[in-house]
Amino acid sequence: MSAIIVNRTHRSIAVITINRPERRNALDGHAWRDLGEAFSAVSSDVDLRAIILTGAGGHFCAGDDIVAFSKVRDDEPHRAQYWNWIMACYAAIANAPVPVIAAINGACVGGGCTLALRSDFRIAHASARFGIPPAKLGLVYPEASTRLLAAIVGITMAKRLLYTGDIIDAREAQACGLASTLVDGDVVDAAIDFAQPILANAPIALAATKLLCDAISEDRVDNVRAQFEALFRRADASEDSREGARAFAEKRRPNFTGR
Repeated sequence: MSAIIVNRTHRSIAVITINRPERRNALDGHAWRDLGEAFSAVSSDVDLRAIILTGAGGHFCAGDDIVAFSKVRDDEPHRAQYWNWIMACYAAIANAPVPVIAAINGACVGGGCTLALRSDFRIAHASARFGIPPAKLGLVYPEASTRLLAAIVGITMAKRLLYTGDIIDAREAQACGLASTLVDGDVVDAAIDFAQPILANAPIALAATKLLCDAISEDRVDNVRAQFEALFRRADASEDSREGARAFAEKRRPNFTGR
């Protein structure tokens, strides 16, 4: 059974599911690799408008599979490869040109919480539990992830989560911005509903906005300026911009194609 499942029932939405329920969806090296590759693969689809990331069996992701990592801890080449797969996975999520929505049940801990932070929005069920426990394992949370956490929850809450390794519930996560929205029912269905207003808007405009917002949160606007300006010019010259103007004049909803 595959550790990563990609569902394209909705043409414009990819639902990517981490499928290791026996480990609360903790990811071993190959699962990290496959998750990153799944994001990269679906991101190349011109019809894609949103990605939903979720977990099977009542949990989102319990982070890195500590048992799997312990097997390569003292093997430098394999340890380096393992970390490269993790970093490549995070990068693939961050570089997705469409909004990414994390649909969260149960455990969202450690690297799983980082996956959620790398997403644009986090739709959480009341059962969701969030925590970042590297200090309890003698490890240090990566710089880029720490910066992102602080940007989302604020520096004081980031310090609390990192210093203590505490697990917080869904309501406290929503209060600090870690959870975008709380829902009672199926989180994937809720994420699909949440995505609908996004799907109605112009894809090039959304890609440019996502690029710039992420760069602002990570203090790297200069690094993406040329890419942002290229998307800005592309949007200005696009058929979508003409369709938007026509739809406004005709008082109807526009039909954007990303072209």
